[in-house]
Amino acid sequence: MMADIKGIDVSYHNGTIDWRKVKQSVDFAIIRAGYGRSKADKRFIYNITEARKAGLETGVYWFIYAKDAGQAVENAKKCEECIRDYRDKITMRVWADWEYASDKRNPQTKKSRTEIVRAFCGYMKSKGYETGIYTNADYLKNKFGSLGEYPLWLARYSSGRESYSPLMRQYTSKGRVPGISGDVDLDIYYGKWPPHTKPRSTIKMGSRGADVIYLQQRLTAKGYGVGAIDGIFGIRTLEAVKAYQAENGLKVDGIVGPETWKSLG
Repeated sequence: MMADIKGIDVSYHNGTIDWRKVKQSVDFAIIRAGYGRSKADKRFIYNITEARKAGLETGVYWFIYAKDAGQAVENAKKCEECIRDYRDKITMRVWADWEYASDKRNPQTKKSRTEIVRAFCGYMKSKGYETGIYTNADYLKNKFGSLGEYPLWLARYSSGRESYSPLMRQYTSKGRVPGISGDVDLDIYYGKWPPHTKPRSTIKMGSRGADVIYLQQRLTAKGYGVGAIDGIFGIRTLEAVKAYQAENGLKVDGIVGPETWKSLG
């Protein structure tokens, strides 16, 4: 049986994070990109960049403040603006976050609240992002209509039988992780791991992006040093690929295609 896949979710409230230390304890991080119609999280760029460099899988969440579906789309547009340059770093979805604070600012009915969350997710999906919804059992039971078409990130801190089937669960807000000062939210992921859903592209010297990061992570895990895990297929990564290919009965060409990906796992 696979061990629990553990993660955290963070925002600028968690201060300056030492992501290399964090990686020793967890597998992923869900990072706040911002909130409302105009506010980017002050540490989003640092957090997602450094978390990926450290080798974590990453997703993002956006705290929604909206009075109607139109403003929800404005939230989504701001979210997309903030994250578009980091698209290749987002491997664990864009999560719509509507909480009690959202309702205090803009009181809603069950119908309007559901329409707002759907509008946000719909816009992000139209831009090619995988989406999901962060919420708790009270909202699912009493404050939202049907949202079964979206994966669920469930905030539930009590133990006991699960009434829902979340893709991910936030199980405490008072966790402790080396590399973070103070309390931090802790999560468990129940989905396929690693969480990539699309076939990996063929990559070679000069390639950049999420697939290169994953390649560097796999090579490092197997004992082939690549230098920095930075998403750039440079000379150190090329040398590591060729060494791996030579020692595993693969064509030694420095190109990572289907056969090399299959071998790397």
